[in-house]
This record gives sequence, structure tokens and C-alpha cells, in this order.
Amino acid sequence: MRGRFPQHAPYQLARAYAAMGYRVLPLLPGEKRPHGALVPHGLKQASREAATLEAWWRACPECGVGLLPGPEVLTLDFDDPEAWARLKEEHPTLLEAPRARTPRGGAHVYVRVPPHLGASLRTGRAKGLSELGPVDVKGLGRGYLVAPPTRISTGSYVWERPLAPPEALPPCPEPLLGLLLPPPPPPPPEARPGGAASPKRLQGLLEWACREVAATPPGNRHNRLLALARLMGGYCHLGLDPEEAAHALAQAGVEAGLPWGEALRTARDGVRYGMLDPLDLEPSPKPPEPRTYRGRVYARLRRWA
Repeated sequence: MRGRFPQHAPYQLARAYAAMGYRVLPLLPGEKRPHGALVPHGLKQASREAATLEAWWRACPECGVGLLPGPEVLTLDFDDPEAWARLKEEHPTLLEAPRARTPRGGAHVYVRVPPHLGASLRTGRAKGLSELGPVDVKGLGRGYLVAPPTRISTGSYVWERPLAPPEALPPCPEPLLGLLLPPPPPPPPEARPGGAASPKRLQGLLEWACREVAATPPGNRHNRLLALARLMGGYCHLGLDPEEAAHALAQAGVEAGLPWGEALRTARDGVRYGMLDPLDLEPSPKPPEPRTYRGRVYARLRRWA
């Protein structure tokens, strides 16, 4: 006759997480690492299958629980409680997000992001939030989290606000998500002569961005479209029409091989996030003065024409 698991054993919570839509991993007892004997291939073996979970925890009932969120779930990992305190003050909606307290007093905060943007977010140290202190980006289908009730040598992981299914997580605040996206690329030194923000120059910049997107090879098309759309969004306060820019960039994405729906959604997102961080345009550089007298005369004639 099979023995029963304790009511609040890691196995019970592992099953609950799987039922919500999260894949799970067994962790070595007292450690943060996956149990190599049970999951020799690590993240590749994360599972939601009831039979698999039962087999793992029958083999080692003391295993901790690792969560592998999908590409739509981003987790902010704060080692420093002060960093979390500052960020929740800036973005109060984060208080509605599921949150686990770590043994050292840090926090794992779970939020939802558009899956097509998750591919552009880098896991690891969040450079865009460096002023807050050490903050790591985890999840997104690429990294696992240690989850309650896992216990390690320094203490236990505990839910301060319980986990919810991915579709029920609050969205990541847009200003915060904009900080976590890769920065937009620098514009070219010039794109058509004109004033610092003349319509002609803005149109030239948009045409340059579209050419760059259209020429992007497979493997980087989505990220390149998002980055250049974000750059163009930064110029919308100077007179560039957001929807016109998004459609032009989306068409360039289609030329590069992206489906229209994905291209338009990505371009609109990029423009919107770019508008949160307005950019200035430097005046167009003046052409060098001709060295010869004849050249200077011809240059003046061309300006007067």
C-alpha cells in the first residue's frame, strides 16, 4: 500500500503549481540546485505531469520545489529588501503581484508580460534598474525559481502573497518593462539634411529604420524591429506620427520575413515604449567647407539656388 505525503509537503505544492500551469523541478534537499539523479538534463525535464511529479517526490520526499515559468511570466528577484521597497513605492501595482520572501529577506515578484516581448528581455542582472541595487530578471521560460516551501541552510521560502496562474498575474508596469527592454540603437549621424526635428529629417530617420528592419537576417528580426520601433517612438514627441511609424516599421518587418500580425504588434509595442522615454535630435552636421576658392563659390551658388 502506498504511503501518503504530508499535507503541506513540497510534493503537495508542486502539484498545485503544476495545476496552475507552471512546470516544476525537484531540487536537492537543502539546496537550490536541481536534483541531478532525478532530472539529469535539468530544465529540459521540468514537468507538469502528475505521474512524473509523484515519481520524483516518492524517490525523494525532502526535495525542494523549483518553478519554471513560461515565456509570459517574468520574475524580479531582489536580494536587497531596500531595492524592493524603492521599486514598489515607484510602482504600487506591484504590491498586487504574487510575492515569495527568500530566506535572506529578499523577494521574488511574479508579473505577466506579453509573450512576444518576453523573447526580447534578457534574464540575469537588470541593468535598467541598476540605480535600485541588485535586481535579477528570471523566468520567461529560460530560468527556474526556488519556490515555497523549499528550505535551504539559511531558512525557508514563504509566500507573502500567493502564486496565481500565469493568465491571472498582474501585468508588468509599462514604465518598468521599458527599463528592462534592451536600449534602442543609436540613430545614424544624419538622415536627410534639415533642422534638429524637421518633418523631412524625421521622415528620413523613419525610412532609415525601415531599411534596417527589412535587411535584418532571420534570428534577430523580432528584436531588431522592437529596438528600432522603440527608437522611433522616442521621436514621436517631435512630430513623428506613432501609428504611421508603427505601420511603416511593421511593413518592413514583413519584408524581413515576419508575419504581419506579429510585426504590427511588435512595432506598436516598441513605439509605445519609446514614447515613454523621449529622445532629442542633434542638429544635422554641416558639410565640410570646400578647400578651394572655386569650390566655396560653387557651394554658395548651390545654397542660393
